[in-house]
Amino acid sequence: MAAKDGIKTTLQNRTRRQKRSQAASLVLMGATPLIVLGMDPLHIDVRVFSDLDSCNAAPGLTPDYCGALNQEAASRHAAMAPKYTSMEQCEADFTHITNDNACKVGWCSAENFSTCESSENGLFQPPYSSFLVDQSVIDEAQAGEQANPAALSDQQLQPVYGISDYTLQNDQDSGSDYSHHSHIPFYWHYVTANGQYLGNKNLRGPVTMARTQLASNSGKVYSGTSKRGGFGSTARRTMQSARS
Repeated sequence: MAAKDGIKTTLQNRTRRQKRSQAASLVLMGATPLIVLGMDPLHIDVRVFSDLDSCNAAPGLTPDYCGALNQEAASRHAAMAPKYTSMEQCEADFTHITNDNACKVGWCSAENFSTCESSENGLFQPPYSSFLVDQSVIDEAQAGEQANPAALSDQQLQPVYGISDYTLQNDQDSGSDYSHHSHIPFYWHYVTANGQYLGNKNLRGPVTMARTQLASNSGKVYSGTSKRGGFGSTARRTMQSARS
C-alpha cells in the first residue's frame, strides 16, 4: 500500500509540473491514458546535479548509486561535449566562477574558475562537472529499483555544462571582450551539450523538457569566433523560449 501511495504521489506531482506541456499534447494527440496518468510521451522531467555532493544530498539516493550515475555521465562527456576550434571562443562561452565566496573580494585565483580543456584532435571543450538524470529514474531509485546507469539512454542520463551569463546576454559576433581581471562572471546557467537551456546556477527542482531537446549528439564542432550562429546563439534562443 505504501508503494502504491508513493507512485500515486509521484504521478500527481509530475502531472502538476507538466500541465502546460500536456495541454498542447491533448490538442495534438487526444486525451490518451498516458496523458491522463501524467506520463507525457513527448516530454521528460529531468533533475540537474551540479556535482556528486548535490546528488548525494537528494532524498532517497544513495552515495553508491550517485557515484555510478556520475561515473557513467562522465564517461559520455568526451563524445557529447560541444567542441571548439578556438580555446578563446570556448572560454568566452563557458568561463565562470565556481566558488563565489573565494572571489567576491579582491583577486580570484585560477582554481576558482571553470574554463575549457583540450580535447582530441586539437579541439577544446568545457570540462565535465554536472549531469542530469530522468526524474523517473530517480523516482524508481527512491522506491528501491535502481536502473543500471550504463543501460540508461542519453535522454535519461547525460553531462550538462555551465555557460556564462555574459554569453547569454551578448549577441555580438566578436569573441570574448573581457578578461578574468576585468569581468568576474559570478552568474552562470546550466545548458545541455547541444545548447538547450535548463536554468540558472540556483536550479534545484525538476525541469520539463521536450524529449527531442535531450536527443544524443556527438559533440558538434564550432568554428571561428562567431556567436550568432554558434553554441551561444542556441543557448540564448532556448533560454528565451523557456522563459516565455
